[in-house]
Amino acid sequence: MLEADLYPAVKAFLEAQGFTVKAEIGPADVMAIRDPDPPVIVELKTALNLPLILQGVARQSLFADVYLAVPHPAKWTHRYRDLTALLRRLGLGLLTVKGETVEA
Repeated sequence: MLEADLYPAVKAFLEAQGFTVKAEIGPADVMAIRDPDPPVIVELKTALNLPLILQGVARQSLFADVYLAVPHPAKWTHRYRDLTALLRRLGLGLLTVKGETVEA
C-alpha cells in the first residue's frame, strides 16, 4: 500500500464530519478545515514508526490537532500497543485505514 492509497479514505472520513479537505498543503500531507475549529493536520504513512511520530511532533509546533494515518495492522502486537500509548502521551491522534474504512 502506498501513502496515496490512504488519502481517499481519510478524505471521505473527514468530509463526513463536515471538514473541507486539501492534500499537500505546505509540509502537511492533509489539511482539514471546518469553521470555527482550528485546522486538523493528517500525516499519511505506510507504517507506524518513530520517523512518523517525530514528523507528527514537528507538526504540533504549528498545529494543535495532528493525526497520523497508517494502514490498519493485520495484528495488534505489543510494539503497536506501545506506540499507540506513546501517541496518547504526546497528544497525537491515530487513524488506521483498511480499504475504505477509517478508525480513529
